[in-house]
Amino acid sequence: MSFTVPEEISMIVSSDPNNGASNRSSDGSYFEVQLQDGLKVPKDALNVNISVEESTIWWSVPNIITGQNDKMYITGPDTLDVVQNFVLTIPQGLYDLAGINEAIARELEAGGAKIDPEPLITLSPDEATQKVQIRFNYATVSIDFTQDDTPRDILGFDAQVYTPIPDNPLLAPNVAAFNTVNYFLIHSDLTNKGIRFNNNYNQTIGQVLIDVAPGSQIVSKPFNPARINAPELAGATRTNLRFWLTDDEDRRVDTNSEYWTARIVIHYLKPYVIGEGK
Repeated sequence: MSFTVPEEISMIVSSDPNNGASNRSSDGSYFEVQLQDGLKVPKDALNVNISVEESTIWWSVPNIITGQNDKMYITGPDTLDVVQNFVLTIPQGLYDLAGINEAIARELEAGGAKIDPEPLITLSPDEATQKVQIRFNYATVSIDFTQDDTPRDILGFDAQVYTPIPDNPLLAPNVAAFNTVNYFLIHSDLTNKGIRFNNNYNQTIGQVLIDVAPGSQIVSKPFNPARINAPELAGATRTNLRFWLTDDEDRRVDTNSEYWTARIVIHYLKPYVIGEGK
């Protein structure tokens, strides 16, 4: 008589080098784990599959990135009412509209721009259209979004120079895109394929939804985690495992120096035979 018994191998992996992660990428999205005793799934194992049953990721992936979209080119009066060109650098970080408006006002003040009675510009939301409004607070103010290193895409503006208009404030032509990441994907070389992503496979083993405020930690505990077939693990002994984190467009993310973890379970059926004849 033969029968099968469900068995599993559980592991927690972390990108923290203090917990044994190696070859961690500079952006924190990729790391490797070296296993001294190896990961072994019996050769006769049936229905081998992988699931990510829990994960933790800090929602701190910056949408303003140094050297990419951190500059604002604004022309306007200084504290002596002399028109100047101000090049502002916004510190890298995860911003909402209020945060980026505060950063611009702070950098304008630090650069000697006129702030009394108003800063040169004010950003505000138009809730009905999900667009950004720019109020030009002085007639000589203009903003140059033709430069490639501006946050024009996040703010919803085109590559052009904007000046005051009669219908001040100016409404952006495009919807704002502060949420540059819609959800995270966890990948691993534990599987050759992973979860199908439309018509592609990219070794995805888990999806993590963003359900916290910026700067908070996501603790994902899916009620029914996906199970990924991994027959290639049967009979294999693995001593090195690779893991990486991407956004919904399969782009490696910058974790902003934060560590991420995943609790992974490998399920399989172990066959047994009893009562064989002599």
